[in-house]
Amino acid sequence: MGYLDNSTVVVDAILTKEGRKLLATGNALNIRYFTLSDTGVDYTLWNPDHPSGSAFYGEAIENMPNLEALPNGAYFMRNKLLSLDRNTTALPFVESTSVPDVTLNHGSNFNFQPFLSNASAGSANFIMVIPDATLLSVGEGAQKIDIGGNALTFVSEQDIPQASAYFGTSFTISNTVNLASQRTITLTFIAVATGAYKSAQVTLEAATAGASTS
Repeated sequence: MGYLDNSTVVVDAILTKEGRKLLATGNALNIRYFTLSDTGVDYTLWNPDHPSGSAFYGEAIENMPNLEALPNGAYFMRNKLLSLDRNTTALPFVESTSVPDVTLNHGSNFNFQPFLSNASAGSANFIMVIPDATLLSVGEGAQKIDIGGNALTFVSEQDIPQASAYFGTSFTISNTVNLASQRTITLTFIAVATGAYKSAQVTLEAATAGASTS
């Protein structure tokens, strides 16, 4: 990743990983939609006390360097801009009660059913990101997808080789690994339609005495 010189107007257009895949297999791009993002914008720089008046409140934001385009749109488009109804009074968000922190004893499971509030029907699809999939099992109701080093979230560097992502509307996880000690991981649930996300802490208890451990 790098920064673009914002002293001139720059259009940095590159193919995404999906675009490269299509061209490599002899298919047309057939671009029909686009998404806008404000990733990299620091809104805390908005300054209503600027001595030059209201026209300069956003001067520091407008002068920020732009991030150059990345070939993996899912990673770069972390904070998507949305088109909502004119009468919208609240932004969509993931209900915290639908993705609670949980503790799983060895052999037990839990079903997450993330729910997106203030959203239209058809916004039920989510992506669940697991930073270390070697610690738990995921039920068949969710579809495993290619994390491709991104999966819409920043995965801890040391856990990238074990990271996994799943697509679906509900996700059942199980503590089936024979752990020698208690472990805690963070699962992230991202709403596909809006990019809204919420994380949950999952504590995995160690296997009972007498069981084989790893």
